[in-house]
Amino acid sequence: MIRYLLPRQLAKATAMPSGTETVGAFASAIAESFDRAAHQLRRAGWLSLPISLLGLLPSIFLLQVYNRVIARGGTATLTAMVAGVLFFLGVEWWLRRRRARALREAGAMIDRDVSQALMHSMLRHPLAALEQRSSSQWLQLFRDVSAMRSGMSGGLATSLLDLPMALLALVVIGIIAWPVLPVILVAMLIMGVLAWWWADEVRSGRVEEIAQARMLDRGTAEICNARATLKVLGYDAAARQNWQSGYDRWLAESFGKNGEMENAREASTVLLTLFSIAVITVGAIAINAQWMSIGSLMAVNLLSGKALGPISQLASNWRSLAHANEAARRLQAVLEEPVEAMTDTVDLPRPQGRLRLDQASFHYPGGHVALEQASLEIGPGGLHAIVGRNGAGKSTLAKLLAGLYQPTQGRIFIDEYDMAQFPRAELGRWIGCLAQQVYWFSGPIVDGLRMVNPDADDHKIVTACQISGAHGFISRLPQGYQTVLGEGGAGLSAGELRKLALAQLFLRNPSVLILDEPSNDLDFESETALLQTLRQIALKHTVIVVTHSLRVASMAQHLYHVRGDGGIEHGSPQLLLPQLFGTAREPAASAASAASAASAASAAPATPADPAPHADHPAVAQELAS
Repeated sequence: MIRYLLPRQLAKATAMPSGTETVGAFASAIAESFDRAAHQLRRAGWLSLPISLLGLLPSIFLLQVYNRVIARGGTATLTAMVAGVLFFLGVEWWLRRRRARALREAGAMIDRDVSQALMHSMLRHPLAALEQRSSSQWLQLFRDVSAMRSGMSGGLATSLLDLPMALLALVVIGIIAWPVLPVILVAMLIMGVLAWWWADEVRSGRVEEIAQARMLDRGTAEICNARATLKVLGYDAAARQNWQSGYDRWLAESFGKNGEMENAREASTVLLTLFSIAVITVGAIAINAQWMSIGSLMAVNLLSGKALGPISQLASNWRSLAHANEAARRLQAVLEEPVEAMTDTVDLPRPQGRLRLDQASFHYPGGHVALEQASLEIGPGGLHAIVGRNGAGKSTLAKLLAGLYQPTQGRIFIDEYDMAQFPRAELGRWIGCLAQQVYWFSGPIVDGLRMVNPDADDHKIVTACQISGAHGFISRLPQGYQTVLGEGGAGLSAGELRKLALAQLFLRNPSVLILDEPSNDLDFESETALLQTLRQIALKHTVIVVTHSLRVASMAQHLYHVRGDGGIEHGSPQLLLPQLFGTAREPAASAASAASAASAASAAPATPADPAPHADHPAVAQELAS
């Protein structure tokens, strides 16, 4: 019976195979969590047996009071009986506490194991799969774990565990008041049918209110994320109308279903009262016929509540089972998805940074071709730029080179190693990436920097910030590197966050640096300093920049033009820039002027503007390059 306390996915104790194309490494996490919690569930089940027996004592006590104490005036007997009942009530209270604790511990085990599996699964999902779900959808999956736990450790579990008490109550009723037994059986049958009738959500396998609530949560999260955009563009009325429409649908469904559940509870209460009246009526007739005593009737009135109570409680607790089943199905579907491998690798020497595509292709699930049988070689060393129109596939190529996407066909190498053999953590040490959108975790700046390299000392952190240009604005903050930032880096500008992300990248000191639009959100002076730093770093590192900027592209040593039809053409800036931008490479005089301007700015007195630490600290950049 214990297995029926849990969603069907929890009861599948047979572990599913892992390591295939369709089943992920965490596919058996729910079943395994149940196996670990089964001991506590069995313990709760065994504790229910003495609890059921002790639950009969009040009825037996009432029977003896009527038949022995009142009829015979046995005051001493009453005293002994009261003392015994009080003692056993204390024992029952202790057993119920133990059972409740066992259920809580089982729920906590399943919650902990499944939550950990879900977190690990999410972080090991390929990037392409992660991008298919929004952050609100992932958050809802973690809420599903709580719904699954509540379904097994709440009122439904207690009702099911109390069913043995109902059977024992029937046995006692058959012994002490058999004329009333048919009435109790009919009442149990009616309550059971009604309880199952009201469990439509369990039969359908879908809780419509939850579906509407999830859609409402996603819409609310989207509006919260876009609150500043809505304010700037001034079209919040349309967003508010869409949210209100979703809210009204959820409220209507919730109101209707809650009304049904309230009707079920009220009907159960009325029916219990009606059945009690029927029991007393039939009992009175049996007493007049000398078939049973008044004490038996009083005891049966209590026992009928013990027999019908668990069944009536099911009517109000079915919904938690429906919630748990639906949540378990969603979780199982996600946990069965393939994840990145965690194969053990030997300790290989640090790559030089040569990347090679060998007939590599990449097709999106919708059929769009981003790359088709491309072959090229980048590095080792040097500053390389990936250019192309919007949507051509520049960022896709960068993600392939970083190992974030796996090619549909072909292979990608770093030095002589096929990148497919390495887990993401290993590739992350060799290939560092700066995405277009930067996210910063809340907390002190220094803690956020140290996340990517826990072993970095203060000197390395300051050096990386000097290289990225972040040291200047950090030094002007009242708390300096201990300044606490809000969620997403709230309190800093987009350009400042990008400099911090660059500092994180430099702290890892990878062989290959892939930067997607690194000059976005940077002013001219900061961009000039960054380019000078990248050219210095490129002396001993492979630096790949995804850009739309003519200025950035003109400073590269090699260009890769993503055409948008799956092909890539590559060549020198002198060859490709006139074709792509309609102009030759940026004149050396312009670059020299920019460098002179940066030098003059560094010699000028300090101003409130960012002093561009890249240009002020050539030795710092040289330190990273070495």
